[in-house]
Amino acid sequence: MKALIQIPLLTIALLGALTLRAADTPKYTHAADNHIYAQKLVAEIMTANPGLVTAGLHCVPAGGDRQAIIASTLDVIGKPSDPEDVLHGATTIVPSRKAPKLGIMLPLLDHAGKEIGSLALQFKYQAGEDQVKYLAEATVIRDHVAREIPALADLFTTTL
Repeated sequence: MKALIQIPLLTIALLGALTLRAADTPKYTHAADNHIYAQKLVAEIMTANPGLVTAGLHCVPAGGDRQAIIASTLDVIGKPSDPEDVLHGATTIVPSRKAPKLGIMLPLLDHAGKEIGSLALQFKYQAGEDQVKYLAEATVIRDHVAREIPALADLFTTTL
């Protein structure tokens, strides 16, 4: 009789822990459900650059106080940017240790050249390849995108 009581209590405890864990897991918007101009730009970046694995835009949304992913090829829209993704004029180049990818993060600029966030790009990459070549390509992509952004607020314009 004692064992019958303990099993349901253990099951209830496990279910409760799983429920709490699921509630703690943040929910982010899917890229396919993100109907803003920034997402359109990410799609255009990917179409024009077949050597890319992923792309994303990190900016502070209107009324926000922290930079977040506002558009991406990944389903992480709304995820707060990691501290190393907030650049303020810097550029980072990071080869992946897990996959053949090279991550490059550059300041995202608007048409006037004002920094409005960060542009994250991941290229297909094999160890030993020339990283400077990829940095040059990323800079060309960033400069092209900048010409398409009148101002930060325009990135949040709804598109359908």
